[in-house]
Amino acid sequence: MIAIELDDLIDELEEVIATGVRLPLSGGRTLINESRVLEIIDQMRTVIPEEIRRARRIIAEQEQLLAAAQARVQEVLSERGLLAAVEAERARLLQQAEQEAAEVRAGADAYARQVLEELDERLSKLLTSVRNGLHALDERQSGA
Repeated sequence: MIAIELDDLIDELEEVIATGVRLPLSGGRTLINESRVLEIIDQMRTVIPEEIRRARRIIAEQEQLLAAAQARVQEVLSERGLLAAVEAERARLLQQAEQEAAEVRAGADAYARQVLEELDERLSKLLTSVRNGLHALDERQSGA
């Protein structure tokens, strides 16, 4: 609304000047209604500061929006950096877990081999004892 008032006042001022009487042989000078021109100028002095305040508010709002947008961009970039760091850490932990799992499997396989070898040795001894016992029984039966 204020912008319209300012435009209206400018239009009025132009009209006052346009309707002024040109003085012949004066080098393009015009007689105008001085009191009306001064009245319009006073009204403009009232309207212009409000226009300036409004413009400053708009600029401040734009600066706030720009600052918020820049902050959001920085936040997104930081999040991306953080996500990249999290992804790198996840990959490192996964590799470490795979390495530890391979070491555990190797340890479990070594333990299982050791237990089976010991069991094989005991079973071999037990089988030898069983065969010796059977052989002894066979000798007793054939000797008796």
